[in-house]
Amino acid sequence: MARVAAKSPAPPWLGDQALSLLLRDYAFDSVLDVGCGNGRQAQHLRAHGKQVTTISFEAYGGFAPDFVGDFDDYASEQRFDVVWCSHALEHQPNVGRFLQRLLHFTKPDGLLAITVPPARPRIVGGHLTLWNAGLLLYNLIVAGIDCRDARLKTYGYNLSVIVPARRAQLPALRHDVGDIERLAAFFPMPVRQGFDGRIEQIGWDRPPPR
Repeated sequence: MARVAAKSPAPPWLGDQALSLLLRDYAFDSVLDVGCGNGRQAQHLRAHGKQVTTISFEAYGGFAPDFVGDFDDYASEQRFDVVWCSHALEHQPNVGRFLQRLLHFTKPDGLLAITVPPARPRIVGGHLTLWNAGLLLYNLIVAGIDCRDARLKTYGYNLSVIVPARRAQLPALRHDVGDIERLAAFFPMPVRQGFDGRIEQIGWDRPPPR
């Protein structure tokens, strides 16, 4: 996709701190924005010279995505330096498949950057899952993503994780008691059965691994 000059919209927007960290700490060119919504993040990335491909279930807010429809129907041979997914995971009926699709389109040395809303007690239309940091990491790992070097922060209406797209060789799982310990090596912090997933921050302020 050709680079598109764009005026960057002013923050704050959903996932703004994750986007700022991504631009500050990582070198990358190509981005797949899954669930681009009104296109604010894509416009900001394009204003910083990034080549952004946008996907949305439907056109929204006057922004014209490159692909409109179900992410399951998106097909491309291209693999991206960064797959950016802000406030879309909570809408998915099949979280594991969706995360594996995100990983599929990420280069082996690329990054996944995912933001979800932190868990709230009220149930709203379209939000099929509730999230805290521990559950997000757990689901990423079960989807085959090694999260040892994940950087994570909860802020405002955002829970953001940036993680290298490193595949995890998972042990056999029972999908029951004991799996947390079996997967402990892939978490960025010590974990055990019953750990508190309400984590405010992990590695957000440290330099990224080289």
